[in-house]
Amino acid sequence: MWIKGDLHIHSHCCGDGTLSVADIVERSRKYCDFLAISGHCRTPEFFRAEKQYAEVVEARKKYDIPIFNTGEVEFPIPRHVIFITTPENREFEMLQSLVPRFCRRNGVEGPEKAMEELAFLEKEWGNRIFMIFNHPNAPDVSTQDLLTIADSKLFKVLACVDRGERRAPQTWDVGGAWDQLLLNGHKISVRCGSDFHRHYEDGGHDQYPGEFVQDCLRVKENSYDEIFKAYTTGAFYCMVGNIISNPVFCFTDSGRLKLEFDLNGEMEKAEIISDGRVIEEFTSFSDHFSAEIKVPDGKYFRVRGTGKLAPRKYEEGMYEPLFLLNPIYCD
Repeated sequence: MWIKGDLHIHSHCCGDGTLSVADIVERSRKYCDFLAISGHCRTPEFFRAEKQYAEVVEARKKYDIPIFNTGEVEFPIPRHVIFITTPENREFEMLQSLVPRFCRRNGVEGPEKAMEELAFLEKEWGNRIFMIFNHPNAPDVSTQDLLTIADSKLFKVLACVDRGERRAPQTWDVGGAWDQLLLNGHKISVRCGSDFHRHYEDGGHDQYPGEFVQDCLRVKENSYDEIFKAYTTGAFYCMVGNIISNPVFCFTDSGRLKLEFDLNGEMEKAEIISDGRVIEEFTSFSDHFSAEIKVPDGKYFRVRGTGKLAPRKYEEGMYEPLFLLNPIYCD
């Protein structure tokens, strides 16, 4: 089964959020099958971690969907990261442990400190935790820094699109950092997230989790364990504008590469990418797209696609729907 969700959501428990956890879940559950509440994990004045956790615990009692409790951490490499673990794995203690030891705002900086933080988490929380590297283009993070931390088993997911349609070239561009990670043997997936703070109907510029961007996971059931497994194995795809559904991307028994999906909107282009280059491009689509092609040898194959421009809801102008299928590997 396919489920949709969002791992990048801010509540009123952090200094720039607006809604309670219960309000977020209530307003988002028509779009999402699971959520992660991810306050800005900084100082106690800015992030009321205890209050967020208490609200998450109460929301779990009321709503029958998985709700992860986490936070955006100020990583030693100058970006935000999110660590995801399951509720039984000392989820609150994990966040409480990071700020005093590794917060960049306290002067803990550089790739070596980043690897130290990842080693600490792996030692204390084992294989029941993974890291999402958020907005790698705000500011730009070097490919070398990403390659360094990719040696950690915890680095599983790299962000591509978040609030304001901010699209990271490191993950979107052919031959960019994501392709370099894959070429070096690192099995990194990509995701989209709302980075929700305030909805446009309430005076903000955001849309509710799952309303505009979606992570779509292939699972046996909608559970914490299955969600964790899907993110850590790459059994998901992400998109903006709900442009496709039911994708199939695999090798056939005859060794050809099969790509198919249902269209929920008008497509412009889909591309198959391997080893940092486009190997096949499609520009003609019907309601159900299907193709089988003979492909050259490669370490991995991934797909990106774009739709026709559509009007924004939260401000004037147009946006470009898109989707990314995570890689299949040839090892």
